[in-house]
Amino acid sequence: MQKTDVSQQAINDIFHLIRSGQLEQAELKCAAMLINHPEDVNVVGLHGAILLKLGQTDGAQSALQKTIELEPGFAKPHEDLGNLFLIKKKYGQAAHHFSEAIRLDGREASAFGGLANALAQLGKVDEAKAAHEHFVKLSPVVGTLLEAERLLNAGDLKSAEQLCHELQRREWDNTQVLRMLARIASDDDRHVVAEGLLRRIISLSPNEYLPYHDLGRFLVEQSRFPEAIEMFEHAITLNTGSADNYHLLADALAVIGRSADALAAYRNALQLNPENPQALAGQGHMLRVIGNKDEAVACYEKCTSVRPEFGDAWWNLASLKGYELSGEQLQTINSQISTDKLNEASATGMHFALARAFEAGGNFESAWQEYVIGNALKRTLIQYDPVQTEAMHDTIIEQFSAEFLNCMATDPVSQQSPIFILGMPRSGSTLLEQILASHSRVEGAGELPYVVVLSSSLGRQRADGLRYPQVMSELDKGQLESLGKAYIYHSSVHRKLDRPCFVDKMPTNFAHVGLIHMMLPNAKIIDTRRHPLGSCVANFRQLYAKGKNHTYDLVELAEYYLDYSRVMDHWQQVLPGRVLRVQYEDVVADLEGQARRMLDYCELPWEDACLDFHRNTRPVNTASSEQVREPIYTDAVSFWKHYGSQLEPIREILAAVIPN
Repeated sequence: MQKTDVSQQAINDIFHLIRSGQLEQAELKCAAMLINHPEDVNVVGLHGAILLKLGQTDGAQSALQKTIELEPGFAKPHEDLGNLFLIKKKYGQAAHHFSEAIRLDGREASAFGGLANALAQLGKVDEAKAAHEHFVKLSPVVGTLLEAERLLNAGDLKSAEQLCHELQRREWDNTQVLRMLARIASDDDRHVVAEGLLRRIISLSPNEYLPYHDLGRFLVEQSRFPEAIEMFEHAITLNTGSADNYHLLADALAVIGRSADALAAYRNALQLNPENPQALAGQGHMLRVIGNKDEAVACYEKCTSVRPEFGDAWWNLASLKGYELSGEQLQTINSQISTDKLNEASATGMHFALARAFEAGGNFESAWQEYVIGNALKRTLIQYDPVQTEAMHDTIIEQFSAEFLNCMATDPVSQQSPIFILGMPRSGSTLLEQILASHSRVEGAGELPYVVVLSSSLGRQRADGLRYPQVMSELDKGQLESLGKAYIYHSSVHRKLDRPCFVDKMPTNFAHVGLIHMMLPNAKIIDTRRHPLGSCVANFRQLYAKGKNHTYDLVELAEYYLDYSRVMDHWQQVLPGRVLRVQYEDVVADLEGQARRMLDYCELPWEDACLDFHRNTRPVNTASSEQVREPIYTDAVSFWKHYGSQLEPIREILAAVIPN
């Protein structure tokens, strides 16, 4: 290697700037040194590495190639060039330079890691696997992190964290270690710690896209969508070639109702990876939300064409009102189900799709068999504890007594009045929201997670283990008002119209009527009901994108309905007149009468537009998006009776709430 004229202290100063995240200053210092020492191989190579971290790939490539010319036996610039060509998706050149780095110095684990990545992208699976094995063998950090991940997946968070802390003592700024610690803290519900670690990684690597990507995903999990969107957008500025960043950005934009922006982001993702099934399905769903059914069908059909094993796409197609799967499509689904390679999640979607196809043909016995298989598969993929759910409802009923609710009166925290539509899913809540959102003073905001988020946050950091709802008795009037203001603030992200009222139709809010009453005293609360057997059948026929884990076992579903009914009876007892009960079947039979009843309860004047709800072109992000764009129809009211003979196992459970 050529002799250097620059002092080691000067080089150390640059490394200190890099470690502290001051990359621009480090680059300026290198550039200044190169004026007097243009061929100092250490400074030229370091300058190239810094430019690469800054995302200035053209300048980095020039500097690194010059470094190799100055010192052909220098391994590091070959490795840096390998990383540069990975970014440019020139995987053959990347593999060449990683191989050269390994030939010159086979002791660097990172070169084997880069080579494994490049070979995998080239489809050289066996060679990539061999390179990865060398990578793990040479990197004690990687081996330890793999063991920590194994412990984490096994549920032993304490041991996993201990391993990582031991690593951190040796390598305090290793971002992979910090990333694992953040994941452990998040899984342990120490969200403040997890966020602090993720932000520290950003401070150490401010010009790398992955830390922003990771923080964005974390913020989505916390329902902090505007902040997540900001992270994804910044990640995209640092790496415009990542389809995953665009896809995640689109998902977050879709949640807060920015439909046009979400569609644009999905399209950007598909430009980078035209056969990405998640992005194709996401784009199809967003087109469905805005009412563009034909384009949604085209998206879903393309998804099934390029990825016939992608079960969600088949379900999305089959669940579109009026769409019928062709004989060829059914043959494809059956051939996929018969293979051993299909995973449970994909098989679930396909069985639900087959069920809908049988329904369309009037073969309800075969349809039910497919629903039973699909629900059983889905039940293995989710976590739900009916005993825990019942215990939580018991605690809520005990805490929110009439005496407790009457002792704490708060003032309205906003001039905007939330209208909560709650109850069982698939009980007509989307129809009620569409009727109300057709009023000039009401905006439909969809299913908002913030009541659940706020309730879950109460007591989370307490050392004594007390949580919501027990901690409610310790809150004063000011704290309750702060909770109400937090709800209004978070929900504002989903509201695009300057209207005095908005609808939040999160079904599970039924358990939190007491909390809503205390923190938002001016809120209106509507309990939407459906015949118990009709409700259970509607849920058993639905494959939800996320949540609603109580719906995939018929007995658990019936028991949940019974518990829901019990909780709502409690609210009627302790808060008489506070909640308006609306029966779905009554709305279908007498739309105007029930619409007037709801508007009177919400203290809103009558508007004829509420009867023309199907003309409302607003985006609707639920399974009923097609139905609410049609005039009222009666088909769904008695649809459950097609499955009357299959419902015997739950009739006895629901006997007390089934109307005569």
